[in-house]
Amino acid sequence: MHNLQLTEDQEMVVDTVRKLVVDAVTPKVQELDEHRSFAREWFDALSELGVYGLSISEEKGGAGMGLVPYVAALEVIGEQSASLSRLWIGQMQAALALEDAGGDLLDEVAAGAKLLTFVGPEHGFTFADGSLTGSATMVPAAAEADVLLVAAKEGDAVVLVTVEGAACSHTALRALGLNSAACGQLACEGVVATVVATGDAAEKAIDRAELAAWLGVAAASVGGGIGSIEASKKHAGERIAFGKPLLVQQAVQRKLVECGRAVEAARQLVWQAARLADLGQCAKQTAMQARIAAVDAMVLAADEAIQIHGGFGYTVEYHVERHYRDAKTFEVLDGGSDHLRDRLAAMQFT
Repeated sequence: MHNLQLTEDQEMVVDTVRKLVVDAVTPKVQELDEHRSFAREWFDALSELGVYGLSISEEKGGAGMGLVPYVAALEVIGEQSASLSRLWIGQMQAALALEDAGGDLLDEVAAGAKLLTFVGPEHGFTFADGSLTGSATMVPAAAEADVLLVAAKEGDAVVLVTVEGAACSHTALRALGLNSAACGQLACEGVVATVVATGDAAEKAIDRAELAAWLGVAAASVGGGIGSIEASKKHAGERIAFGKPLLVQQAVQRKLVECGRAVEAARQLVWQAARLADLGQCAKQTAMQARIAAVDAMVLAADEAIQIHGGFGYTVEYHVERHYRDAKTFEVLDGGSDHLRDRLAAMQFT
């Protein structure tokens, strides 16, 4: 099968998500971003489509369709809204972790009845005597999540716990991007938490959650890069300079060629990692490489798009400034791209 080829059922999922994006997301995405309004309506709309159980096995009540349609659909969403993409990613992290670890929340997560967000081990939470302590900055849906699924340390051991979102204190964060994802700061000081898994089971569940995030952010970034390129083509085709459209000028064409090359290369890595995971092979290193490459490609495409738009590129009326802000936010989210580079170096050279 060609790397970018989808089955008929997978294609149907992507087409359904694309219709939602066109009908509901695109008309309101700039308004929600400008006013920093939480995209709960869109989150619920995805729930109605049943996508949160897309990659859960049929034995656990999901669709059993793997990660390929997940990344393909996130590309489509990422062209318009990185914020909505990140909300789905957090829900998928929780779903896949709970599928491995067990617990009573899986059905509600898959159905979208509860909004969960995953707080990874990079934040350094600790768990002792039934209580969770720690703080985290830049957590998507921090103030909106019904439940937090937290990777913590209990002594030297790894533990995966859940805590009610309302039990933690949270502060809204005026971040650079992801304005509709309600990113914020979280703090827990001896908050009662429920153990979901410990030891090897917890580590396996956390690994699946991290994989879902790497692939998800990579796919959303590919979408954002495509969105930036398409916006540039449209503007450059309409903007006349020196008696002809910008799009026929060699310098502009070369910018778009380089952006397209970077985005397409990243896209191949993302889909390859998803296919490896669906085949039961180790996709960890490829997924980390894909996330780094895709975020870099989105930053490049959005930056060049702003240059092509000129002064218009910095105004909220145009999508490209939002794509740039979201891309730079992806650079530092979940530990950041440099953290992944260090992890890859440790895997390869130590």
